Amino acid sequence: MTEPRRRHVAPYLFLAPYLVFLLMFGVVPAVYAVGISFETPDAAFAGLENWAAVLTDARLLPSARNVVTYLGMWLPTMLLFVTGLSLLAHHHGGRISAASRFAWYLPGAVTGAAAALLWLFMLSPGISPFSPLLRLAGVSSGTDLLGGQGLPVVLTVMATMVTAGGWIVVVYAALNTVPGEILEAARVDGANGWQVTMRIKAPHIRPQLALMLISSFAYGTQIFVEPQVLRSAFTSQVSETWSLNQLAYFFATQRGNFGMAAALSLMLLGVGLLVAVFVIARTDLYATGSRKG
Repeated sequence: MTEPRRRHVAPYLFLAPYLVFLLMFGVVPAVYAVGISFETPDAAFAGLENWAAVLTDARLLPSARNVVTYLGMWLPTMLLFVTGLSLLAHHHGGRISAASRFAWYLPGAVTGAAAALLWLFMLSPGISPFSPLLRLAGVSSGTDLLGGQGLPVVLTVMATMVTAGGWIVVVYAALNTVPGEILEAARVDGANGWQVTMRIKAPHIRPQLALMLISSFAYGTQIFVEPQVLRSAFTSQVSETWSLNQLAYFFATQRGNFGMAAALSLMLLGVGLLVAVFVIARTDLYATGSRKG
C-alpha cells in the first residue's frame, strides 16, 4: 500500500471500532425499538396505538414537567460552572491550576448508581459528614430536602458534581489551543484580563460548550438511575414515574407494554436529535478553521 493511500485509510481504521459499537448498540436497537413501538404486547400490529397511548397518559405531563424543571436548573448551572472554572484555571495556570482540575475531576470517578448511593448517604442527616450544616439549614431528614421542588435541586447538584469535572478538562484543553501571539497582541494593544477573556477566550471555546450542551441535554432528558435510587429510601417523595425514563420503565415492567416504552424512548430520542440539530445550526461546532476565522 502506498503512503498516500495509507494516510487515506488510516482515519477509517481508527473510526471502525466506534462505528461497529455505534451500529450494534445504537442504530440496531433504535431500529428494533421502532418496530416494537408499532406492536401490541402479543406482537400484533398496533399502528399508532402505542404512540397515542403515551401522549394521552396522565403520567406523561408530570414526568415531562419534572424533567424540564431539572434541565432548566442543571444546564445553566453546568454552562456557568464549567465555563467559569475553566477560564479561571487557564488564567492562573501553573501547579495550582493542575491540582484544582484534578480536584474538580475527581467526583466524576463515581458515577451512576454508585454516585446516587453516595449522595443518599450525604443527604441523610443522621449519618452524613455534613450533618451539622444540614441541621443548621433546618434539615432533620432526607425527606425535608426532597419535598416540593427539592428533588430537582438535589439532582442538579449531583449531576454537576459528577459531570462538570470532565467537561472542565475538555474546555481547559481547548483554551490551551488559543495562539499565544494573539493573547500577547491583545495585551500589547491595551486589552485587560476581562476583555481578553470575553473577546478571545470565550468565543474560542464555543464549539466545546455547544458539544457539552448537546450531551448534557441528552443525559438530562434520560435521567433514571438517580431518582430511582433515591426512591428506594424516600418512596413518599420520589414517584416511580418521576422522570420520563422512569415512566418508560414503568410501561415496560409494570404494564408489560414494551410498545409504549419504545414509543416514549423514541420520542426522547427525537427531541434530543432536534435539540442537537438546533445547537449545531446556531453554533460553529462543525465549522472549519477558515469559517471560524
